[in-house]
Amino acid sequence: MKKMLIGVLLLVVLFQVGTIQVSADVGPKATAEIEIIGVDVDYWFELLIPVRGSIEGQLPEYYEDTIRYDYYRDDYPERLLTFQDEDGYAACTFYNGPPCVLRQTDDHVFKMTYFNAPRVFKVAIVTEEGSLIVSEAVERRLFQSSFTYDLSGVDLSEDAFGVGELEENIPYRGIGLSFLVRVLVTVGLELMVLALFMYRRTSSYKLVAIVNLISQSLLTAGVLFGYYFGSIFGALGIFILGEIMVFTFEIVVYALKLREKGAARAVLYGLVANTVTVVVTFLFILIEPMLFS
Repeated sequence: MKKMLIGVLLLVVLFQVGTIQVSADVGPKATAEIEIIGVDVDYWFELLIPVRGSIEGQLPEYYEDTIRYDYYRDDYPERLLTFQDEDGYAACTFYNGPPCVLRQTDDHVFKMTYFNAPRVFKVAIVTEEGSLIVSEAVERRLFQSSFTYDLSGVDLSEDAFGVGELEENIPYRGIGLSFLVRVLVTVGLELMVLALFMYRRTSSYKLVAIVNLISQSLLTAGVLFGYYFGSIFGALGIFILGEIMVFTFEIVVYALKLREKGAARAVLYGLVANTVTVVVTFLFILIEPMLFS
């Protein structure tokens, strides 16, 4: 039991290390999709990001080319060209460093996909009549994030700052359901493989169930964290590192504790059962968006 506890603690520590390493993902880029609610007039959309120093009312460099290639419209609201609010926020289109490419994907839905969506930002709209409406600042948490900016009841006939409700949509139900399904499926598969290896004692099934509930819960939590907060490559990175740990942890435990048919059979069972769950977990990662979006 002491060796099992040490193994669990080691697994937890290594999952944390793996999560930190994978977070420096250089593959896919973080996205932010914002849906505007409660606006029935024409408007321009923009993200505002914190900018060091004052832009002093100066026009951004190469602003015409930037609008042509990065903005979702051919024209741009003059009010935002030199605008900087009292918190130092200015237009993402011009001051993000890497291109801040905005696209309109539906009537009131806007998306930034390239390069990374900013971690902290405000949403601004400028109405056709020239009113500037700005939200409070929000911090993006998910890698592929979705927000709603509700301006229902806000007077759009004059400038307003820090108004409306800007909220990120966290799919808690989908994450919880995915976690539950993954753990139950993988534990069930390993128990099925145990039966195929002709194990019969209740104590053998209890041991495998407990070991798998521990290891698969940790692995699944790590993979889901990597997927939602670090992209599919984040999930794959944690998955690979975690499976190496799970293989080692479970095989050592089975060799020492699964004694019904000897250590050699227990080790072989551990290899086969974990190979099956590796394939299933990998498939879960690939089809995650279709199952629990």
